[in-house]
Amino acid sequence: MLLLRATAPAHTSGVATSTVAECGYELLPHPPYSPDLAPSDFCLFPLLKEHLRGRRYESDDDVIQSVEDFLHEQDELFYQIGIQKLQK
Repeated sequence: MLLLRATAPAHTSGVATSTVAECGYELLPHPPYSPDLAPSDFCLFPLLKEHLRGRRYESDDDVIQSVEDFLHEQDELFYQIGIQKLQK
């Protein structure tokens, strides 16, 4: 089995690495950051972060609901513009 993990210190610590090996996983090297690998950075995440900024949530479900509400509030043009930005 293969495992692709993030490069956060908690994921790359000796304990985490040895536990992954003990469980029989083969670690895949994590690719360097690239906008090509995270196209949502172009239009979606900046606006979503602005939508969430300064709000307090009681539970994970409340955060999920807020994100879903944001996504449903966007019109078709929002997504079309975001996709067109990927070409540039």
